[in-house]
Amino acid sequence: MSIEPNIVCGIHSAKSFLSTQPDKVRRVLIAENFHGAKLHEIVTIAKQHHIQTKSVPRSYLDRLAANVAHQGVVLEVQAFRAHSETDLEDKLEHWECPLILAVDSIQDPRNLGACLRSAEGAGVDAVIVGKNRCAPLTGVVHKTSAGALDSIFLVEVSNLVRCLSNLKEQGCWIVGASDHSDTQYTAVNYRDPTVLVVGGEAKGLRRLTSEICDQIVSIPMYGTVPSLNVAVATGVILFEATRQRTV
Repeated sequence: MSIEPNIVCGIHSAKSFLSTQPDKVRRVLIAENFHGAKLHEIVTIAKQHHIQTKSVPRSYLDRLAANVAHQGVVLEVQAFRAHSETDLEDKLEHWECPLILAVDSIQDPRNLGACLRSAEGAGVDAVIVGKNRCAPLTGVVHKTSAGALDSIFLVEVSNLVRCLSNLKEQGCWIVGASDHSDTQYTAVNYRDPTVLVVGGEAKGLRRLTSEICDQIVSIPMYGTVPSLNVAVATGVILFEATRQRTV
């Protein structure tokens, strides 16, 4: 899985990428007549790493960034490559008590980016996505993740259910999130090695994914809406897991 097209848009995302992965930046494009301290800081960082900067018409960035708000700056970068399941197995040998997020069929790139942002903020060790079952890692995902995509250990697997089964065999507790459970998310112990599995926007967890889970939890709703957005729900449960692990 790679970012297509290979661009990073927006001031915050550009600064984050330049600061963490300058070796992957090919060129920095700045819109003509765009000014400000934050843009100047981006240009300064680029020059420090001997990265080419170029002033271009705003219309060029509009076309390049498509529907993403570029804020006057676009980075041309090397394609992002996710880690493999073998890489994950190697990491598991060194993690004492991993907390992992598995994403099952999230199609909206903004939701996926927001899930990555919550995961990074909650301190997860890895995020697992199913190949061809989630939104591609576009510039929209990167921007919505607020730079989390640069630092998260993201793993792409061809068969999510099989990967979850392998993690279970290695001692991980598999917890699925669903609106159709009577078990509240706060009633579960997340202090052991845990994988939180969240489903797609329309149908939630797929049947086979749900069946591999050791526990299914839900977030109680006190208003009239039936459920939370998947990205919001992911953040709520992950931060509960982190809270339990830090008290």
